[in-house]
Amino acid sequence: MVVVVATILFLLTGVVYTYFQMNARTAIFRMNRARAANAAEAGTALALHHLSSLENLPGGGAPFVLTMEGDSAGWIRIPGGDRVFVVIDPVNGAGGLCDNGAVEVRSRGLAGDITMDVELRATPAFPSSYALLTDEGISEGFFIDGRIVDGPVHSNGLICFSSYSPDSTGDPYASMVSTTANGGFSFSGAGRSDVPHPEGSNVWVRPYSRHSQGSPYWRINAPEVDFSRMASHFRSLVTGATPAGAVRISAERVLIEGNRLLYKENRTSQEMVLDISDVNLVIVRNGFAPVMIKTLRRPEHPLTIIAVNDMEIGGGIDGGAAGAGGPLGLVALGDIIIPADPDETGEEDWSGRYQIETASGFMIRAALAIPSGSFEARTPYLPEDKARVTVTGSLAQQSMGRLSSGSSGYELGASWDQSLGAVHPPYFPMLGRWNVFSWLIDSSDPGDSEIEDDSV
Repeated sequence: MVVVVATILFLLTGVVYTYFQMNARTAIFRMNRARAANAAEAGTALALHHLSSLENLPGGGAPFVLTMEGDSAGWIRIPGGDRVFVVIDPVNGAGGLCDNGAVEVRSRGLAGDITMDVELRATPAFPSSYALLTDEGISEGFFIDGRIVDGPVHSNGLICFSSYSPDSTGDPYASMVSTTANGGFSFSGAGRSDVPHPEGSNVWVRPYSRHSQGSPYWRINAPEVDFSRMASHFRSLVTGATPAGAVRISAERVLIEGNRLLYKENRTSQEMVLDISDVNLVIVRNGFAPVMIKTLRRPEHPLTIIAVNDMEIGGGIDGGAAGAGGPLGLVALGDIIIPADPDETGEEDWSGRYQIETASGFMIRAALAIPSGSFEARTPYLPEDKARVTVTGSLAQQSMGRLSSGSSGYELGASWDQSLGAVHPPYFPMLGRWNVFSWLIDSSDPGDSEIEDDSV
């Protein structure tokens, strides 16, 4: 009996020991798996941080390893002792968003002998990536009943919403909205709130069902867009050496006619003609006075025009869409202004096609960038009967300018050209903000879990 009992106890001890070892190995495996996954995610965060510091992606379109000081063979040691290997691979020729500077980040985390991989794709934000982008907020009077913005909206400042309808019918619509921790959202009848329909308010920001899901459709703590960085970029193009594919002209009024620019330095000067077949950037000076822009015929290839001071929109602008002549970028280092039509003010206008035609509503198909100013009307109470000016493209401005006065002036419409998600106007800068649009996390094959670490 003693032998039998001893044998049973021995077997039980062996079973318990084996079970304990299995549990211990399982716990270690799960711990290392979680640590490897955390390391891989830390690698993607490091990659996005590195990308946000770049003015341009490295040339050539070849993948490159993210390295840090003290690395060996590319392995980065993170707090806690685990390691991560990160490859940043520019996405070439995939189409859609991937044609606009997108990258694939492949990050492998290593903990013990376990690896975990994270793959993501992200695209950089440009000024043209937004239907409406502002630095100093969007005040009351814009997002009201009937307002529809079918593209991304972001402001570093406070975004205000208001409505007079008791339900969501006709309430302001924005397909994607983001603000910062220093900005926030404000609602009529409720004040500040983080949700698209706060209690006590009759505002239901549409599409409410989508916004109620939160990010990325409704973001309350988005990173700020650096407008000073944007202004510095465009200013460097003006003050530095003339970039490749750029020309400089002096003009008071400029007309875009396909592959030609027609311009005059003043009312009585001779008309000049510039062939822009091989030009994608035009820098225009007119002393300290504004430069007036109109289109007679859409350009035949992407083009950006920078006014050194203010720019005036003298009538309809058809810059074309990507693949159909555009996109056209219009940049002012001052303000972009809609001048009053001389037919309404009684002032003398230029003759022929150089006339200003702003007495009625018109469309601007272009990407407008005003990093240090606003889009505004020279005379907000004209036209006497309110007209509509619609920016079909994108509008990035430091502050919202005044376009109307009561029932006079202009009503602003903003409609994002979706082709700007795939391409941006020439020389438009990256904003240091990257938007992730796909994410995949998966473990390596168990039979291939061991990986050589040259840093040991």
